[in-house]
Amino acid sequence: MNAVGTVAHAKINLGLEVLYKRPDNYHEINTVFVRVSLADTVVIGSNGTMNSIFLDCKPDLGIPDEQNLAYKAIKKAHEIAHEGGKIALPSLAITLRKQIPYGGGLGGGSSNAGAVLRALPSLWGKKALSDEHLLNVAVSVGSDVPFFMENMDCALGSGRGETLKPVSVRMPYYVVIVSPSIRILTAWAYNALQRGSKTEEKRTPTNYAELLEDAISSPNILRQHFINDFEEPVFAEYPVIGGIKQHLYEAGAMFALMSGSGSSVFGLFKTNTEAEAVAASMQERFEGSTTFVCKPL
Repeated sequence: MNAVGTVAHAKINLGLEVLYKRPDNYHEINTVFVRVSLADTVVIGSNGTMNSIFLDCKPDLGIPDEQNLAYKAIKKAHEIAHEGGKIALPSLAITLRKQIPYGGGLGGGSSNAGAVLRALPSLWGKKALSDEHLLNVAVSVGSDVPFFMENMDCALGSGRGETLKPVSVRMPYYVVIVSPSIRILTAWAYNALQRGSKTEEKRTPTNYAELLEDAISSPNILRQHFINDFEEPVFAEYPVIGGIKQHLYEAGAMFALMSGSGSSVFGLFKTNTEAEAVAASMQERFEGSTTFVCKPL
């Protein structure tokens, strides 16, 4: 049996603007993706020529296998590579060991999908799927998946999030992530924003590329310019999430923001000692939440 093992890192959004609703019903966004050391473990193995997909995910996410993004990515890739019945592909067994909270805005599912797509050339051979095919699969599975498939540490994201520009910056912080036991559905979050079309929305996106380098060393710039548009509807519906952000600032965070469409909130701290102490206090204060201390990659 041929197998490939890897890790699938989480991400945080260092700023996330939802600009307008596009004609294809997706939303145009402006964001900064940052990978962090919090990660799932992924093993993908091939065996035989049964053209089958098996998934072993622990802990159980409470969803059918067919809704798991790693499964979706393999299935879509399989359909493209097997188009016309010309290629007999080895069956695949995907083993996921999850650390990244499900439905927390940290990109765990997208990262898992990106990890399995990166592994396919080793398992199926490079002729089965071109790089273009892999990218098309990534975009079709989820807007964040291309960021993880390309294995970038930090990138500016536009379009649906699939248009990426790598950025060479290093964040000199420790990241405290607080994930309450609340799952935010991305579709609900976008609907709650009630964004109109481009002609209706006259908003100019923040120039993150110009601000980012100075912002990393100046938390005042981060707090002034790097916002998350999803915070307003999410905090209104789930005040406890807004409370987490407030308490992170009260605990000394240099910068705090909800990641993605929620529900996880992160805070940036100067030292590991400070971050560990804050994580422990947040775990105690917000019963049912899970906290992590990690580093940007």
